[in-house]
Amino acid sequence: MTRTAKTILVTGFTPFPGAPVNPTEQLMRRLSKRLGKHQTGVEFVFEVLPTTWAGRQEVTSKLREELRPDAIVHFGVDGTRRTLNVETRAVNRATRIRTDADGKAPTRPELAPGNERARSATLPARALLQAAKTAGVPSTLSSNAGTYLCNATLWDTIGSSVPCIFIHVPSLPKGRHDTRPSYPAIEEAAVRLLKETARRLR
Repeated sequence: MTRTAKTILVTGFTPFPGAPVNPTEQLMRRLSKRLGKHQTGVEFVFEVLPTTWAGRQEVTSKLREELRPDAIVHFGVDGTRRTLNVETRAVNRATRIRTDADGKAPTRPELAPGNERARSATLPARALLQAAKTAGVPSTLSSNAGTYLCNATLWDTIGSSVPCIFIHVPSLPKGRHDTRPSYPAIEEAAVRLLKETARRLR
């Protein structure tokens, strides 16, 4: 069957050490209800990726190859952030200190030995940032996606030549005096960012 609509793959992650609750896992369920599969002429596909180094090839790579999306928007959580961060770069590094959800670490400190030191995200970061900001959520551009699986996932996707971006969200606020954005606010920012992504593909 010939596919007529553009397809955007949207991903979150499962919990991992240090993040027993990953808000992006819940975010995928909420976004699928709000946007459905078809929105503004674009089909959104929502998936939750395993937070494992093995999952890069076993799940994420296969998903890209089978779905062949026109764009990919990855979401991940970073408990050190207080704002929504639109990541503009992935680096050729992998931390061997932090283990993944399977208790394993990468076998080497580089994602791809001998390759370039960094890769740039390929969806329009500033336009997506402005869309997120219209939800009233503090948001910023970032060139530091870390050296964990968020960075590795962005690195791999950029290398696949699919237009892509990575969005880091803060962990859920703890108490009324916590300055991190509320979950509903993050959800609304994500909806607006994804609608802007769809508009850019039309």
